[in-house]
Amino acid sequence: MTAAHPPLAAQVPATAFLTALARAEATADPRSGLRDPYAEHFAAHCPAAIRRVTRHTAGTSSLVTRTVAVDGLLTGLFAERAADPVGPPWEVCVNLGAGFDARPYRLAWPAHCRVIEIDCAPVLDLKDRLLPTAAAPVPVERLRCDLRDLTALAGLLRPRTAGRRVLLIAEGLLNYLSEAQVRALAAELAGIGDAWICDVLSVASAGGITAAARTAGTPLTMHGLADLTPFEATGWRCDHLDLLPTAQLSPRPGATTGLLPDSVLRLRRHS
Repeated sequence: MTAAHPPLAAQVPATAFLTALARAEATADPRSGLRDPYAEHFAAHCPAAIRRVTRHTAGTSSLVTRTVAVDGLLTGLFAERAADPVGPPWEVCVNLGAGFDARPYRLAWPAHCRVIEIDCAPVLDLKDRLLPTAAAPVPVERLRCDLRDLTALAGLLRPRTAGRRVLLIAEGLLNYLSEAQVRALAAELAGIGDAWICDVLSVASAGGITAAARTAGTPLTMHGLADLTPFEATGWRCDHLDLLPTAQLSPRPGATTGLLPDSVLRLRRHS
């Protein structure tokens, strides 16, 4: 007899559901500043064990602030292009570790900017069921890939982005990669993207979230960065930084330690 496969939702990484839960809760709160009517579709499928993680951490508000900050930086880059009609448009937006993100559906997205979403198969398989690409107002393509496999990632992205102006998003992704993996990813993306919006955790915050997840019985390991070296050494410069609510766990910018706080970054590729 063939063993039954686990339900698709059970194969989805906890991070995708945790983010959807936070966005759905924020959407129901008019004070949050976030409106994501699609988040509840995904949150409704979240396993109980993952829901319990939020009882042991204060990270929900940080997830919402992170999403709002990424929204702001993204729309800001689109506005820059609108204010400069002779400048090159954003032709492709690559969303790395896209999860259940619905930005092309809920934001005023430029008609000329196609979207490429990359994540693992269970996430995108469920997303295809609940939020079909055909319903998007702009072209959306979903690619299954392990983002730690840079050879496979490059093989997917380079033919689709060559000669085009590319905007990268990586919300909630880098916190699951070691510093060495972040550096390797940044080096690969420097040959693909022109701007990159991402978020980082401090070493202290990453350790706290990992401990909270283990208390809840969910195997979740987070990684933090001490500074911007993985980006700066690979061809990127940071031109904007927004602090996240959990940044109080890290030294403030300008402290003598120089440690990086929990934040959302806008990076530009060196000319």
